[in-house]
Amino acid sequence: MKRTKLFTCRVAMIIVALILMGQSTAKGLDYPLLKPKPETLTQPTERKEPERTVVPTGNLLDRAVDPRMYIVGPGDVFVIKLYGVSALPISVEVLPEGVVSLPDVGEVAVGQVTLAEAKQRITDALQTRYRDRAIGVALAKVRSFKISVTGAVEKPGIVAVSAADRVSEAVALAGGLQEKGSQRNIQLSNIDRDTLVADLAYFDATGVVNANPYLHEGQVIFVPVVSDSFNKIEIYGAVNAPGVFEFRPGDRISDLLALGFGPSADADLDSAELVRFTDNTIGKASMPVDLRAVLADKMSEANITLAPDDRLFVRALSNYRRKEQVTLIGEVKYPGVYPIMDGMLTLKQLIERAGGLLPQASLTEAEMIRKSMYGATEVKTSFDQLLMMSTDKLTDFELQYLKETSSRKPGKVAVDFELLFGRKLDEHDVPLMDGDIVTVPSKSFAVTVLGRVVNPGLVPYKDNATVDHYIKLAGGYGYKANKRDIRLIKANTGALIRADRNTEVAMG
Repeated sequence: MKRTKLFTCRVAMIIVALILMGQSTAKGLDYPLLKPKPETLTQPTERKEPERTVVPTGNLLDRAVDPRMYIVGPGDVFVIKLYGVSALPISVEVLPEGVVSLPDVGEVAVGQVTLAEAKQRITDALQTRYRDRAIGVALAKVRSFKISVTGAVEKPGIVAVSAADRVSEAVALAGGLQEKGSQRNIQLSNIDRDTLVADLAYFDATGVVNANPYLHEGQVIFVPVVSDSFNKIEIYGAVNAPGVFEFRPGDRISDLLALGFGPSADADLDSAELVRFTDNTIGKASMPVDLRAVLADKMSEANITLAPDDRLFVRALSNYRRKEQVTLIGEVKYPGVYPIMDGMLTLKQLIERAGGLLPQASLTEAEMIRKSMYGATEVKTSFDQLLMMSTDKLTDFELQYLKETSSRKPGKVAVDFELLFGRKLDEHDVPLMDGDIVTVPSKSFAVTVLGRVVNPGLVPYKDNATVDHYIKLAGGYGYKANKRDIRLIKANTGALIRADRNTEVAMG
């Protein structure tokens, strides 16, 4: 097995504090707790319009033309075949007046009617001449035309589109929406002065094509400006994409769920709440929402019609499929990720499941980090107190200690690997929690000597050696060293303790 090289920087350190003449040592530090800065809770923000790819369509279709929906206009081309006659199929184009000219028949009006109606009109006209023939009529080419795009787009004006294009493509050709351009209330005015409303946000979330209709000549697209703060609807909690969305008249609970890409797997469908303003200040009311009924039937009474600035909160099921696993790194036979089964796994059991410790494992340098407590754990170490003190009040050894410990991880669990695995004292075993990380580095075979010695730095480790031994290896005491103020930093715990020249020093 490939050995893991984990020479940890958390080596045990002897600090020989050299106090200058007349300088007093720090006395009786109380070492209060230093609370890590809590993580900032981020709130969902308004979903921005995605950048749309603009490519020449070349009359490309995104799906087969629906004869019941497609509106025929000038520039469309039909191909006509008379079956039972050797003549080749003929092509006829819809003229600017909205008619096609059929040989031996005359003009047939097909403009501004559905494709199904236009095909029937052409067939009926031909059958007056060819009564005994089967007639085939098909749309061979869709037309191109110009429309106007106005309002809150980057480049308002006239764009060239085809009958196969949708509102989103025309908006993209006009440079896309401005920052305050509406995504959900885009107005599409027709020649007959009827107005459709395109909802690009809903189309992007659901793919419902009616929210992004096809274009035809004579239409004008207008993109209104939306408010930064008001006329919104919001969804929070156990949904796949929480967010703030522009309000559209007629929105219902099902629409807001769709904009949030639906409930997440852990959503509690029986515990949703809608909050609504009851006045124009701070008055609010809440009402329960039966999401099961909404998802089962959009026509259900539970599918409430929304009002501007409504907020939907979807609760999550507690402990839904919690994976509960820990990570073991370093000098064990099988490092990796291990599951916590039936809610219980201890450190000793973890090492046993991993095949045991390897001979080169360093118990004095091993550590256990509680990842779930990074933002809340209160780590009681000497470093906390020093960090809160003014640097002009720190002694040399305290300044050096501050430097050495400034990069230490929060969330470290107090566990003595030497007592648990070296001396087999099971009372030092500890239960593991989801996300815990256990690191067992290889032996460093070194001790760090810092402060006022001749040659500070790493020196080789020797079994049962004392402080005096390592000071001698570091060249002995330096100028003005205070031989009565020696401190030892334990590798595993980071604890700063007083020591004398006869104190035994552990590896690392």
